[in-house]
Amino acid sequence: MKYKILKTFNGSQDGRFTETFEAGTEAEISDYLAQCAPKGSIEPIKEQPVIENKAVTSTGRGRKSSK
Repeated sequence: MKYKILKTFNGSQDGRFTETFEAGTEAEISDYLAQCAPKGSIEPIKEQPVIENKAVTSTGRGRKSSK
């Protein structure tokens, strides 16, 4: 899930490697790290729903030739 980083902190996505998450950025954060991150340092980003374009652009009838 994508999170907005509110405060800079060091964390590990998988419990093995540590990385720095900078305030003012966005990052994909694992469920593991989201539970362990310092309180008030991350905020989930609500993803906008994907809207598929299902507009009908024709009636389904073939166009008549003007020749």
